[in-house]
Amino acid sequence: MRLRLPHDQMNLLMDALRRAGEKEIGGQIFGEQLMPSDFRAIEFTVQRRPGRFAQFMIDLVQAAQDAARFFDRTKHRYTRFNYLGEWHSHPSFEVQPSSKDIATMRALVSDLEFKGNFAVLLIARLDDDHLNCGAWLFEPNGSEQRITLDIEL
Repeated sequence: MRLRLPHDQMNLLMDALRRAGEKEIGGQIFGEQLMPSDFRAIEFTVQRRPGRFAQFMIDLVQAAQDAARFFDRTKHRYTRFNYLGEWHSHPSFEVQPSSKDIATMRALVSDLEFKGNFAVLLIARLDDDHLNCGAWLFEPNGSEQRITLDIEL
């Protein structure tokens, strides 16, 4: 799977990471399918309330509101525009999913209410003024793999 990251969304992430400082921050990733297994992340939401030094908790109310706004803007064309996954920062740790991150994503994609074919987890960290990111794909069948990120200029 390939995930394209537009420059404007990378700037948004960098601003959110600067504001959060040593606290973890995160949100949702919404995107557009360009071709099979090729997506562009067109909207990263940023949760208003940051997490703690080593923990980010999703605000489910804000997440639902952000999703509703995205789907309204894209006129509910789910086959083209849809939820891609989650992102959060690791300002004090490696850009690798923790065991809790992996368990959370596995629970998300295996939930009977989950309507997607996959979910992406993107972890970001700001090193000086350089954005460091990694992303992983989680599928309901239990498959997990690191995915390719392409930053668009």
